[in-house]
Amino acid sequence: MMIALAFLLVCVIAVVGVLLVLSPGAPILFLGRDGTPLAGSISEKLLVDINGCAQGMFIRGKDRTKPVPLLLHGGPGMPEFAISQNDPTVLENHFVVCLWGQCGSGLSFNTKIPLDTLTEAQLASDAIAVTNYLRARFAQDKVYLMAHSGGSFFGIQAAARAPDLYHAYIGVVQISRQLDPERAHTHTWSSGSKLPATTPWRRNSSPSRCSR
Repeated sequence: MMIALAFLLVCVIAVVGVLLVLSPGAPILFLGRDGTPLAGSISEKLLVDINGCAQGMFIRGKDRTKPVPLLLHGGPGMPEFAISQNDPTVLENHFVVCLWGQCGSGLSFNTKIPLDTLTEAQLASDAIAVTNYLRARFAQDKVYLMAHSGGSFFGIQAAARAPDLYHAYIGVVQISRQLDPERAHTHTWSSGSKLPATTPWRRNSSPSRCSR
């Protein structure tokens, strides 16, 4: 029994070691022709207090003076940083890109987050707070707001609430009138069943937030 446990422990340590080597937990730096970090570039993984909750983001660009787009991932709960590493968008060549992990997703996951705060109103408020963080940090009056799929559901609301903060809003696979197709699909898949009167996406936001 002890031999089996020792063998299992050795295997676990070996796997953890391999993971640490392959994924050191830091984004890859931009390098110049001489192999040293590219002057003026930025490649960071960080946590920022957003409306009382520590939320994670990756900020990357070859020139930190370039315009800043804030990218809202889809899902909900589907950060896209890993996808961007396998299929580069080359946006970092022309912009300082912020890939924000929405509250409860990826780097922003926290078991202490009250579920009743995961609403579209709160996510829109968080997006505006991240926007203001980026504006202050990079000394830019406005940023671009680009939202994909599930992120577009509250991204367009953030743009509508604070249009003066953005050069433009870009919706990719833009969601609108979300409950209509859900009701139609529910009727098709399960005759006679109905969606609940309210869903987490439709509740008002709660003032309580997570803490680390």
